[in-house]
Amino acid sequence: MTKGIIVGFFCFLLFLSHIFIFHNFNIKRRFFMMVKVFASGLVVYLLLFLMIDENSVQRLIGIFVPMIVLGFLNGAFLHFFFWYFYLHFIQIVDRTPTARIMIEIQRSPEKRLSLEEMKRLYSIDRKISCELEDMVVLGHLSRESDFYKITPKGRKHMLIFKNIRNYLKLRRS
Repeated sequence: MTKGIIVGFFCFLLFLSHIFIFHNFNIKRRFFMMVKVFASGLVVYLLLFLMIDENSVQRLIGIFVPMIVLGFLNGAFLHFFFWYFYLHFIQIVDRTPTARIMIEIQRSPEKRLSLEEMKRLYSIDRKISCELEDMVVLGHLSRESDFYKITPKGRKHMLIFKNIRNYLKLRRS
């Protein structure tokens, strides 16, 4: 158990090398690059997992952290990870334009739609309204009659993401 946690954490740190890659190189297919880095990490994980002895890892880690604490942290991390994944999964199912477009195409009588038909069925106005409503509820925006204004909480949130986007050289959308 301990070996898997330590090796998995190490491989995740290797996966984060995509940050260096995105910052220093002009990568066109970023998602494809992340999948390649992840797949490489799986190979490294498998090799390290098979090569490293569980008892030696437990003895080494036991010097710094009692095993019961490590077990608790592992469970707490898994709980948080599954909760966080589920929240994002619901957001993807509920909000992603890709899924919504495919659902609308499938619902159509001929199982195909033109761009104009999709624009009528999938209103960008409704999507933006829902996003704005959520940002008001979360305290990132305040609404003053028909205008929205960034709150101090929203400004902090925006700056964090703006800096990450700039560092990773993510395209503007």
